[in-house]
Amino acid sequence: MRTLSVAAILAALTMPTLSADLTPSAIRALLEGQDATAVVRSLDESVWNGFLAHVEAGDRGWIDLVPLLAPGTDAGTSESLTISLSRALKSNPAGVLNVLAADHYSAADICGDNDIEVSLFEAVAFIDEALVKVAAVMDPALSEARNECLYALTDARISALI
Repeated sequence: MRTLSVAAILAALTMPTLSADLTPSAIRALLEGQDATAVVRSLDESVWNGFLAHVEAGDRGWIDLVPLLAPGTDAGTSESLTISLSRALKSNPAGVLNVLAADHYSAADICGDNDIEVSLFEAVAFIDEALVKVAAVMDPALSEARNECLYALTDARISALI
C-alpha cells in the first residue's frame, strides 16, 4: 500500500501542469508519454475548456492537435471537440479543412450547425458565415474538402429551414 502511495505522488509530481502552461507543445509532450485517452483524462475541465477555446478561435497549433486527441475523447469531450472545430470554420476555415482533408472527420460531422440549443436565426447565421469563409479558401490541396464542406453546410442550412 505504501509503494502505491509513493508511486501516485511521484506520478502527480512529474505530470506537467497545463493550467499555467497551456501550449500545443505541452500537450504534444504529454502525448509522447501517454496515449490520447490518458492525456484527455488528465486534463481538468478548465484546461480542456481552454484547449477548446483555442481550437474555436482557429489557432492553427491547437487545431493540429485535434486529430491527435480525438481518439482519446468520450461522448462529452468528443461532442465538445466537434463543436469547437465546427465553430473554427469562421476563424480558420483552411485549418479545419486540413483536418477534413486528412480524413480525421467527415464534412457532415464538422460542416454544419453543431451547436446545441441555439435559435433558428443563430443556426442560419452561423451557417451563412461559415459558407462565405469556406468558399473563400482557394488552396487547390483543400478543394475536395472545401467542396464537401460547402455541400454539408448547404444541406445543414436547408435542413434548418425545413
